[in-house]
Amino acid sequence: FGTWKLEGTACYNAVRWALELGLRHIDTAEAYGNEAEVGRALRDSGVPREELFLATKATSVALGMAEPAYLEAVFAGQLQALQTEYIDVYMLHAAGVKGESFRAVWQGMERLLEAGRVRALGVSNFGVGDLEELWAFAKHKPVYLQNIFKVYKPGEQILGGKDTSPLQWARSHGMVMVGYSAINSWPHLLPPMEDPHVLAIARTHGKTPSQVLHRWSLQRGVAVIPKASSRDRIRENAALLDFELTPEAAALDGLSTLGESTHEAVRPPWAADTFGLARAQSPAAASTPPPGGSSGEAAMGRRR
Repeated sequence: FGTWKLEGTACYNAVRWALELGLRHIDTAEAYGNEAEVGRALRDSGVPREELFLATKATSVALGMAEPAYLEAVFAGQLQALQTEYIDVYMLHAAGVKGESFRAVWQGMERLLEAGRVRALGVSNFGVGDLEELWAFAKHKPVYLQNIFKVYKPGEQILGGKDTSPLQWARSHGMVMVGYSAINSWPHLLPPMEDPHVLAIARTHGKTPSQVLHRWSLQRGVAVIPKASSRDRIRENAALLDFELTPEAAALDGLSTLGESTHEAVRPPWAADTFGLARAQSPAAASTPPPGGSSGEAAMGRRR
């Protein structure tokens, strides 16, 4: 269950409802400013700590807003706010600092792991290049990658120019990937829940667009942490295991290419070319007249 942009009483109530409905993976961050509300909800829920999977992130140190030496103090404050003695997975919120500062921050994370205050290490908003840099020096590798993952942006907010997706890279290096913002429209104009492909599939399965989008992530091997502020929406987003998307859902695999491709290349290079954009880009396809008329006539027909 995600808690980004949930604050105060709304955050407390939402976390309580999520726990009452059986969710046990709770995600927050230093930057969210809601760890105290999350901690209070966890305490008041009565759910034993060993049944919970609590994930949070270090933000200020990761982004260079505080020196690496402050990481332990930041972490201690997070433990106090969350009212727990350990964190199941502790992440760097982004790949902000570089070079020796990056190394120093990660070594601080490793010390928390070695002290038993953190069960596993992770990173968030890391591209393949960032992961490769970290892998080159980390003694304890991250096992958890939390990135944007939705039909328009399956793994990266901004394409990093690599031929391998963050999901492919993570799998090949023994990492689990968790996706956020499956239904968030940013930075696109068309919200995913209004996409005609998504709506058609939702009608076919008798499910909501949100359920289709989150189920799509699950079937791609990516865990989800949907956020909601009402009990009904939390219940809706949790009902993802009683159906499976049929082959026509492959259309969703190619939606990212419609927004990222150029006249020169299908992008992302690792995405499925579901809509045949590569054929449309080939010189042969562009110069071959369609049956029954010239290419100019066809173009005029399209304008009409």
